[in-house]
Amino acid sequence: MIEKFPSKGTSVLVTKDMCDLNNHMNVVYYQHIFEDGCHNFYQEMGFSNDYFNDGFSSFTLESNIRYLKELLEGEKGTPYFRLIKINPKLIHYAGIIVDEAGNVSSFSEHVLAHVDMNVRKTSEMPDELVDSLNSMLEEHNSTGPIDFDLRLSIK
Repeated sequence: MIEKFPSKGTSVLVTKDMCDLNNHMNVVYYQHIFEDGCHNFYQEMGFSNDYFNDGFSSFTLESNIRYLKELLEGEKGTPYFRLIKINPKLIHYAGIIVDEAGNVSSFSEHVLAHVDMNVRKTSEMPDELVDSLNSMLEEHNSTGPIDFDLRLSIK
């Protein structure tokens, strides 16, 4: 499964403070792992500090997270990401969190909008960024289809 999500994020050790009354990681922290672990993926997509300094960003329009297997105190969770689809204004990507044994603990999907921060509105990405994302998408698609039904989509 990991091979179908080629962008690896930062591993997180589940601490007691992250656990709830059920003695497993609280759902809030899954989002934290996806969010904190996607920095390299965003860089790979072209959303660098320079790009942000040029006045562009991305806003999350929609997210969907599925919780598939508990993460318990003392276990590590590692996020992995891949592109699903792009268009000139939107990016659809997915991520998984995997435990140390390789079990998928969580699956997430996200739709991002490219934003011109000067007007704070959705805008088309520059051709160079679209071309780079299309190359990345081809590379990710070469790993094969993912084993999850997608709940989000873009045209």
